[in-house]
Amino acid sequence: MNTGKLHLTRRNALIGISGSLLATPALVSSALADNHDTSDYTTKTLTISPFSLAISDMAMHKASNEMVRDFAHLEYSEQAAVSKVIESTGATPPPRPADLDDIYNQLDAATGSEFDQLYISTEITGHEDLLAVQTPEAGRDPIGVEVATAAILVPFIHTHLTMLAEIRKQIS
Repeated sequence: MNTGKLHLTRRNALIGISGSLLATPALVSSALADNHDTSDYTTKTLTISPFSLAISDMAMHKASNEMVRDFAHLEYSEQAAVSKVIESTGATPPPRPADLDDIYNQLDAATGSEFDQLYISTEITGHEDLLAVQTPEAGRDPIGVEVATAAILVPFIHTHLTMLAEIRKQIS
C-alpha cells in the first residue's frame, strides 16, 4: 500500500492546523466582540460541522482501516475547533436535518469496510458542501469571525478533499 502521498498531505494539513490553532484565541476574541445575529453562513456551517464531528467520533471507534481512523481523529479535532469558534459568538447549532440523521443511522448500522467507504464518501460530500458555504465568505470585507473562519477553512477543505480522495483509492 502506497501511502507516501497521504502522509505528505497529512503532514501539510497538520502544519496548517497548527497555524490555525495559533489564530484561534484572536478569532474567539473577535467573535465575542461581533455579537451578530445568526447568518445563513453560520446556520449552514453549524449544520455541517457538528454532523462531521459526530460521524468522525463514530469513525474513530468503528473504522476498520487505520487511514480512515487517522482522518477521523484529524477531522474531529478540526470540527471541534470550528464549532467552538462559531459558537463563541453566541450562535447555536440548528437541529440536525432528517437527511443527515438518515446518513448517521446508516453509518451506525454499517461495519467493517462498508462503514469505512460510507464514512469517506459522506466526508467527501460534506467537505464539498462546506466548501460551497465557505468560499463566498472568504475574502469578504469587513473581516469578522465568519470571514476569518472561512478564510482559514477553505485551504483545509481542499487539503481534506485531497486526503479523502487518496483514502478512497486506497480502500476501494
